[in-house]
Amino acid sequence: MMRRMFMFDGHSSLTVRSAAGVLIIGAALFLGVIGAQAQDQNDAPASAFRRVCSSCHDADRILATRRTRTQWEEVIEKMIDRGAEGTSDDFTTAEEYLLRVSGRVNVNRAASKDMVIVLGITQKDADAIAEYRKANGEFKDFDALSKVPGIDLEKLKQGRDAISF
Repeated sequence: MMRRMFMFDGHSSLTVRSAAGVLIIGAALFLGVIGAQAQDQNDAPASAFRRVCSSCHDADRILATRRTRTQWEEVIEKMIDRGAEGTSDDFTTAEEYLLRVSGRVNVNRAASKDMVIVLGITQKDADAIAEYRKANGEFKDFDALSKVPGIDLEKLKQGRDAISF
């Protein structure tokens, strides 16, 4: 009697469990694909980067060197000249991602908006840095930059490797 509880249309419980396992794995993979698509939609710059850059280049290699906005623009122009495909919006959005993830900013010359993107600081802090350099001259090093009153120094320290003078 107990044996019949584990038999379905002549199939053993092992077969039923195997089928259930396949269904569970399939559902997990399907949900993973949906999750990845949703993440790409939530991070359009990362999606654009993968679409226009990663098809020909290894992402880690691309991101290994920090570059300024001008340098990334030059790289993207070379890609386009060599046949990279994408819309103007794709390339602009990919550039935003490259700046955010692997950008470099010269705090003595950069526009406030670039400091916000590259360093992840607030617009208020970027404006304070720009105003301070205008009033006091160029920053010589990170210690001089850290003297800007009212900025989030911890956030600035997190982006220290992206700062040039």
